[in-house]
Amino acid sequence: MTLDSIHRTVEEISLKAWPAFEAINHHGWVMRFADGYTKRANSVTVLDEIGLDIEEKIAYCESQYRTRKQNPIFRLLSFTNPEVLDKKLAARGYEIIEPSLVMEMRLSERSLNILPAINQETLDDWLVAYHNLKASREQPSAIHRMILAAIKSETLFASYKQNDEIVACGIGILESGYLGIFDIVTSPTQRRRGYATAIIQGLLQWGINKGSYFSYIQVVQANIPARSLYEKLGYEPIYEYWYRVGFN
Repeated sequence: MTLDSIHRTVEEISLKAWPAFEAINHHGWVMRFADGYTKRANSVTVLDEIGLDIEEKIAYCESQYRTRKQNPIFRLLSFTNPEVLDKKLAARGYEIIEPSLVMEMRLSERSLNILPAINQETLDDWLVAYHNLKASREQPSAIHRMILAAIKSETLFASYKQNDEIVACGIGILESGYLGIFDIVTSPTQRRRGYATAIIQGLLQWGINKGSYFSYIQVVQANIPARSLYEKLGYEPIYEYWYRVGFN
């Protein structure tokens, strides 16, 4: 497999891992809709080379989002040669939001030095823990629950405890030998104690036990602490993506 084909495989698997409620494929431009919850599930991902008729495709995508009363968002992938599309979106007033990295790690029994004990939670219990760890004043999102409940791949909703208290949580999603790591959160009062490392290592061990040979994780480029943690665990960047957001 070429690097671009590997990147596309990871991208397709990661889209399945975070499902939208509706998707429209317009000549390789995949529009996803999930009532506005997360940019991942509410943006246009261009999986193929940008191609011709760019203005027509942009206009069509814009019309689909505005029909649903959502701002159009495009998610551009570095391996699809998006420079022309990026310039056209910039000329239309689209702003760049959250340049990010997809990082990967080949899995083996040598990947881990310790085997932390993580706990499997039900979806609803995990959502409560996630909400509490984020210290949000808002109620857990019903749309977030619907997205997680719609995942068809084998999934582990995991927590890590100290003194019977959940101090970190995360999700592992296994598809075709690829383990995606999502929604890693630690308690704001108990950071820098190795709990994020513990929950990720526990998820990696679960993936290895299930036969996974490759793990990927997505991170905002500006999140230096998270990037440093993932690099220490053995992850390496494989491609970039960023959002272009239009405003009505």
